[in-house]
Amino acid sequence: MIWLADHSFRVKRIFLGRYRVRRTQVYCVGSAKSGTHSIRSMFSRNVGAKHEPQWAQLIDRFFDWQERRISEAELRAWIFARDREMGLEMDSSWLNILILEQLVAEFPRARFVLTIRDCYSWLNSEFRRVQNNPSREPRRVKVREFLYRRPGAVHLPEEQVLQAAGLHPLDGYLLRWRDHNEKVLSTVPAERLLVIRTSQIRQRATEIADFAGLPRYALRLEHTHVYKNPVSRNIIQELDRNFLEQKVEQHCRPLMKRFFPEIKSLDDTKL
Repeated sequence: MIWLADHSFRVKRIFLGRYRVRRTQVYCVGSAKSGTHSIRSMFSRNVGAKHEPQWAQLIDRFFDWQERRISEAELRAWIFARDREMGLEMDSSWLNILILEQLVAEFPRARFVLTIRDCYSWLNSEFRRVQNNPSREPRRVKVREFLYRRPGAVHLPEEQVLQAAGLHPLDGYLLRWRDHNEKVLSTVPAERLLVIRTSQIRQRATEIADFAGLPRYALRLEHTHVYKNPVSRNIIQELDRNFLEQKVEQHCRPLMKRFFPEIKSLDDTKL
């Protein structure tokens, strides 16, 4: 009778509205290139799920607040109105990190999923993203510059390959990986947070559904690895190896030991 339950749920949402009829409220808050697309796609069309919903408005409101054109109260009012408008069950977006504190406070019953990728494979994927699909959309450029560029940062001799490829200095990427994941871990109460390694999204799909409060029958396991970067030049392999490992030790090792204890260097990855 699964079809009947699904049909009844869809009808209720149509007539009563998405905000009034939803089973759960979950935010996937993983970083870019950590599986946020897969988390959204792994649930069927009967789940109210979107990837990076209203991303342009979110970026605009964040910078309005950051640059003091609106107050925090006004930002929270916009977040609340946005939620009522969309009525999502699953909002999966790396941009949620920009308003994470407000989401946690504004929706005390909401749950959060942090998808996390080891810093080496994440770095490699982010380099590929820039090579294969460099975004020139002004809002996306602005937010990535805000998050990745470090004041006074310059490319050192060991990372000239990054400068030639139009990439930021290595510190900017590794600090973003660390800061994003640490912010989620320190902001979201442990009982409201599920941490999933990107490589285990499919393996732990039923656990994700159970934690989220969504039916297991809504899972589409064939959609747990989508939006892959095309294979291209592996710039990470061209970096000075000692320089790379020193930077990982400096910025990322505590989180790597906690979530990826088996990966002690680039050699332990499949890159």
